[in-house]
Amino acid sequence: MSKKKNKTPEERAIHEEAVRLRKMTDKQLVEQFHRAAEPEMVNSPSHKAEEAPKDAMPNENTSAIQKLLTALSKGECKGIKGATVYKISQFAAEKGLL
Repeated sequence: MSKKKNKTPEERAIHEEAVRLRKMTDKQLVEQFHRAAEPEMVNSPSHKAEEAPKDAMPNENTSAIQKLLTALSKGECKGIKGATVYKISQFAAEKGLL
């Protein structure tokens, strides 16, 4: 007797994406977040902060990154726990994103 499939196609797609994210290494997760943030940064006027010298003020649009880190630390993304959030936060701080 085979197992019943109770998930809708949308639920299956979400589940597959979640499984893919859980299998990623920390480096892959960070790269994924940067790729996801790139379109947002291209459209924002603060994108020119990358061209500024490193001694300049940090990126003014840190609210989106801060919201992401807060949501991750609250456990809103299954499979990403405190240690991973900490590493991502440290990496973002090193890059001047926070």
